[in-house]
Amino acid sequence: MLRGVATVALGPVVVVAIGILAFSQPKSEPDNDHSQAVSVVRLFRAAEIDYFHAHGRYASFPELVKSKQLSQTAMQAPENLPAYQSLHLESEADPIAAYILGLAVTPDGASYKLSLTQKAVKCGFGVFTDERGIVYEGKAVDCSTAEVAGIALPSWAEPDATEAIPPVHSDVPCPFAQVLQEASSRVRELSDNLQQFSAKERIDHIEAGKGGKPHTTTTVFDYVAAIHQEDPDHTYVEEYRSGADGLETPPGQLADTGTAAFALIFHPRHVDEFAMECEGSTTVNGLPVWQVSFAQRPDRINDFHAFRVNKVTYRVKLKGRAWIASGNYEVVRLETELMEPVKQIGLQMEHMVINYAPVDFQKHKVQLWLPQSAALYVDYREHRYERRHNFSDFQLFWVEAEQKVKEPRVGQSFAPQKE
Repeated sequence: MLRGVATVALGPVVVVAIGILAFSQPKSEPDNDHSQAVSVVRLFRAAEIDYFHAHGRYASFPELVKSKQLSQTAMQAPENLPAYQSLHLESEADPIAAYILGLAVTPDGASYKLSLTQKAVKCGFGVFTDERGIVYEGKAVDCSTAEVAGIALPSWAEPDATEAIPPVHSDVPCPFAQVLQEASSRVRELSDNLQQFSAKERIDHIEAGKGGKPHTTTTVFDYVAAIHQEDPDHTYVEEYRSGADGLETPPGQLADTGTAAFALIFHPRHVDEFAMECEGSTTVNGLPVWQVSFAQRPDRINDFHAFRVNKVTYRVKLKGRAWIASGNYEVVRLETELMEPVKQIGLQMEHMVINYAPVDFQKHKVQLWLPQSAALYVDYREHRYERRHNFSDFQLFWVEAEQKVKEPRVGQSFAPQKE
């Protein structure tokens, strides 16, 4: 069987995870405005963190623009690109349409306060953050909705967010059987060829209790992912960080592994365990892709995702979406969430989004699609956790020389889709 996939440890809880489906109607325009505002604040927060690590201080708006830190941060985490593209950086007074941006940095650069509030809206909302890293949102005190404490989730991380179908083009028929077959072949080739790869991994971790003080940490690891194939139908992934397996975590803290394994949902061993549907064509980071929803089938054994608490295993089911490149059928983006809360252990929500990108290995003259960034949101026992992963400096290790390597398809163009 295909095992070992994403795992999360929450104090005594160990989570073993992977991905699935969701449908519904697009959200209304006010919700889209809200989502954009939160995304912009998250982009600025991430840019401030990156600037602080590079310069030892937080930056003013002109410094962020002049140093190109905003664009660099957006490129490192593709989920930030839409927010970056919505900015008008040439205007310090009005960089975001319909909003007032406030960014104040202390003279020593040790702290900052960022606000984004709606213009000319009596009961408009505002989004706020500071050097602690927590994003807050709220309305004017005279309005019915008070400020919401804790970690504000982006729209795609809200419970049941995947029920809203992202916009797609439906004028081009989806060759769904071919999409699944080719995507499954790409994943099979990866597991056949790749013994292990290493990378530098940066993790930004934020957690906050109900009404409690948020805590933010940033850590850089030496990351290694090893794919083990016992036979054609028995493949699993192990991950290591700085020599540990990522689960050696003090009580009350969060640890997760399995980022490299999520795409294995399309492995021939697992692809039939999920109900899948092609929703249409769209683009991700400028690439034409097929948007595919998936959900765990009730008539199949679930051996892909489980939570272990005090040595008791709770099997859970996932749903989500995958975006598969129409040119080479690689998985470009993957989103997953729980199909239902795990009430026995107080887990209300777990949502992950992973972005993949091509990595060129000149020595081996191949290109492999590997995870570039991941964002994880967890709501566990009235605590919310946010964790952002970013990978760089990839190194590749091939299978043994006597084994014949099936060279992955390289250099295929992305077939354009009709608008």
